[in-house]
Amino acid sequence: MEKNLNIRIGHLKIIDHLILGHSVFRLQSTGERLHHSTLENVPMNSWEQICDGLRQRDLQGAFITVPLAMDLFAAGLDISFLMFVHRSGSLMVKSRKNRIKSLENLRGKSILIPHNLSVQHLLLHKLLTAAGLNLGPQDSFVTDPKKILVESTSPFLMPQILENDEDLDIGACIVPEPYGSQAITQGFADKLCTSDSLWKDHPCCGFVIQKDLETSHGKALEELVGHFFQSAHILATQPTPFEEKILDFAQNFLGQEKDIVRQALLNSKISYSPQKLLPDLEKLDIIQTYMTDTMGVMSQTIDLDAFVNPALANQALSEINL
Repeated sequence: MEKNLNIRIGHLKIIDHLILGHSVFRLQSTGERLHHSTLENVPMNSWEQICDGLRQRDLQGAFITVPLAMDLFAAGLDISFLMFVHRSGSLMVKSRKNRIKSLENLRGKSILIPHNLSVQHLLLHKLLTAAGLNLGPQDSFVTDPKKILVESTSPFLMPQILENDEDLDIGACIVPEPYGSQAITQGFADKLCTSDSLWKDHPCCGFVIQKDLETSHGKALEELVGHFFQSAHILATQPTPFEEKILDFAQNFLGQEKDIVRQALLNSKISYSPQKLLPDLEKLDIIQTYMTDTMGVMSQTIDLDAFVNPALANQALSEINL
């Protein structure tokens, strides 16, 4: 008989992962319960910490950026990709200190990204190369001082880095919300664009699970994915302005001021539409092909059929009264 499992899911404090927060909120505050497992969200400060948690099996699952999940799978980590957890939701902001007026002004500056293997990096590459601008890592600046440098840093640190940039090295950052809205609200940045304007309804983060749990705790995963889809449906059908109870739980989950949370949800173009959470092999292949062949930051492509298990998401969507 399948024993109940405590499912520890690693995540960042970003609106991309809000359906996890909403599921935890529902379980803790409404009397709802999972019958085959318990759910524990584990907030972390960086993608690297989440990767370590999965490798060491301290985490049963994670909400994680898609390219990084692919890279873990390519390196031999036995994980399954079950669903997207949102679409769009990031901002590109420019430093106020640097008085950036156009993309051309970014030459010789650094742009902060949340990870080399992130969809934000892909979107930034597409934007700047289309404008005829070159990106490179830190060591490339010596040979090409007009190159735009790309620096990876944890999203929650980006507002602080913009604030403390006395040398005016940082031109912009492309970051999951609410950290773009935080930098704007605190006076360190101005909005350049939403990530949705660079690739409409783009995927970004997904839910991965240790693959052996599909066999040992299949009912628990089926129930959990269904719960996530229900949370997504609730968030996707929220009226605007948002109900205070939604802002209250989101403020607690994100650890931000309520006005910043409100701005992040209203202005980021994020979508939690359940129909968009189904794994889309075509879009996953676009990501891995571009980051492998065009950018060269992924070492290899993977067998998406071996990586993705769409069955639980398909079933969950079929059970929602849309």
